[in-house]
Amino acid sequence: MKLPLSLLLLTFILTACFPATPPPPITADVGSEFTLGLGQTAAITGSGLTIRLVAVTDDARCPIEVECYATGPVTFTISVQEDSALPIEFVMRTFTDYDGRAPEGPFEGIQDRIEVGDYVIRVVGALPHPQGFGDEIKANEYRLTFIVTKK
Repeated sequence: MKLPLSLLLLTFILTACFPATPPPPITADVGSEFTLGLGQTAAITGSGLTIRLVAVTDDARCPIEVECYATGPVTFTISVQEDSALPIEFVMRTFTDYDGRAPEGPFEGIQDRIEVGDYVIRVVGALPHPQGFGDEIKANEYRLTFIVTKK
């Protein structure tokens, strides 16, 4: 039985509209680094926290192959749920070096850590780092690394 070309084309278009499956959820320990891809969640053992990387909204870091006078931060949104409470979204940002590692100390005007209950969630890395001027990093290529510690 042959399917009409229009039906095959419609099927292809509809399947292309569905978002890609997010990476599987992970479990992480308090005090240990963990990395999230877009849409991925992490349950933090013993804390009641679940963290999800919602979006990377801006990346103003200086590309590796370009000499810049100044560089900017990478900005992203995470969702944090504490126990059975409703999730809350936070916009965060950080600077990174060319290896994608964030500085440990806070910068004025940069929200690289948040406090939720008895815990501090801090971004410690963002990859990939921009390579050249005008190069675009696709949203699903980003991997952000976090650490959750007790206050």
